[in-house]
Amino acid sequence: MALKKASNKYPGIFINEYKNGNVAYYINYRNEDGIPTLKKVGMKTKQSNYTIMDAYDRLIEVKHKIATGEELPKVVQRKAKVLFEDIFEDYLNWAKANKKTWKHNDLLVYNKHLSYLAKSDPRTLKPKDFEELKQRKLTETDKKTGRVLAPKTVQHILATARHIFNHAIKNELIKNLTNPIGSGRVRMPKVENQKIGFFTKEKAQELLELLQQRENQRLYELTTLLLFTGARFSEVARLTWSDINFNTNLIYFASSKDGNARYIKMSNRVLEVVNTLYKNKINNLVIPTINGNKYEKMPKEWQIEVDKLIPGNDNANKDRLTTHSLRHTHASWLAQSGVDILHIKEQLGHKKIETTMRYSHLIDNRRHQATERLNF
Repeated sequence: MALKKASNKYPGIFINEYKNGNVAYYINYRNEDGIPTLKKVGMKTKQSNYTIMDAYDRLIEVKHKIATGEELPKVVQRKAKVLFEDIFEDYLNWAKANKKTWKHNDLLVYNKHLSYLAKSDPRTLKPKDFEELKQRKLTETDKKTGRVLAPKTVQHILATARHIFNHAIKNELIKNLTNPIGSGRVRMPKVENQKIGFFTKEKAQELLELLQQRENQRLYELTTLLLFTGARFSEVARLTWSDINFNTNLIYFASSKDGNARYIKMSNRVLEVVNTLYKNKINNLVIPTINGNKYEKMPKEWQIEVDKLIPGNDNANKDRLTTHSLRHTHASWLAQSGVDILHIKEQLGHKKIETTMRYSHLIDNRRHQATERLNF
């Protein structure tokens, strides 16, 4: 019998999971003689929806009877009230063990946008509550930026709430809980196709020269790798030396949730930076922080330098050039040089061709120019 703890939230509850999907619940306590006792109290099957809360209620009843010699009166029997903050805490514990971005995504979104629900009973939350949240976030002005949130950001907030509910349902934290945001109950904000901002070759060169003058070369090195490989920041940040092949001058980017695996040829400029990094390496990461850790995001000094270089490139500009613009720039340059859409898809590691099609108009412009040159 392979017993394991059911949840840190409910001490004293153990489960045994069977291959057929059934789950046996056990309570662990000391009996009247102080002897540790493990007792089976329920079984979840296709016919029985026994939950962790039922087991926890039973444990409380048993402990009360041992302590007082009396049955717990029905009117005061504890049906543990689980709040939204409780199911988020359980979800966050899972996220810490399974998601690298839990701090910047889940915890930040909860603290900033969902914490007002902390003391709510999840069973009482309805789709209209999240419709109201959606409308509020799409119309209210952010105190820091002076702007309303982008639809894509509001999508992310609602998706986080949906994940929290799904986790609670999957792990039976609350009996008979339904997801008020699931199954299309709340319509996600429509995200319009945004104009793609990218650096001109002149501005990119100016930026590289500016960053190269800094005493610490990390911003220059990061920018060079991002601009000339077209990789995502997270992909560059997690590169290790086993991903670099100096014989073939190829960089291997492993597959991830967002992108396909691929090999990228190192240009002379990239190779020069990689060689320098290799000579000064301090661990297995190709481009670690000064303390040897993995970068989670581009240092804020980079955006300051870009904003100084390009007038009007600030929070008020919806087409603001950011770290991710380096990836767009790489793709745009490929399209403008005549590289076909399938090769751009492979270079960027896009999983869907639809994502790459945003650059198709640049290819069309190039094709039209070539056609015009045929006139005589």
